[in-house]
Amino acid sequence: SRLEELLADLALGNRMPAVVARQLTRGDRPHADGERRQTEVVRISGAERGVVSFGQCCHPIPGDPIVGFLSAGKGLVIHQTICPNVIELRKHPERMMRVDWDQHIEGEFRVVLRVEVANRPGVLATVAAAIAEQESNIENVEYGERDASSATLFFTLEVRDRAHLADVMRRLRRLPVVQVVQRT
Repeated sequence: SRLEELLADLALGNRMPAVVARQLTRGDRPHADGERRQTEVVRISGAERGVVSFGQCCHPIPGDPIVGFLSAGKGLVIHQTICPNVIELRKHPERMMRVDWDQHIEGEFRVVLRVEVANRPGVLATVAAAIAEQESNIENVEYGERDASSATLFFTLEVRDRAHLADVMRRLRRLPVVQVVQRT
């Protein structure tokens, strides 16, 4: 039955209980074609972790334009609207959800930066210190390409939002050893 399917979806994390409750109490508005579509936007504050996850492909952070996708076993997965995977996800509109960032955001969010630097002793420490000055935590560092004169580093950082990320990137660009800083 449809009720059993709904309960199974809730139990598996394929649907958010708060959204289902709102839909049941208010109902979605029917469109001219008679089809019901979600009209309400789900607000993401960062406190929903467990029910909501963030795409590891695009690492959305507060301030990014976002879209939600209901995924079996993962609940609601948030992606940047410019994420390459969203093209494929849009082929399943029944699993898409309108989402936006709440005004009050909690926690830190992962982002990956690609940093091209001059390959010299102490460069990793210099870049790490600049990131720390901006009160951002480094979760991971990986070396990409490297030759005698330059190296590419990939930093997984925790930031509060786009403004915090912009501060980190500006600080890195001021370092003489840094050639390029890009969000991946």
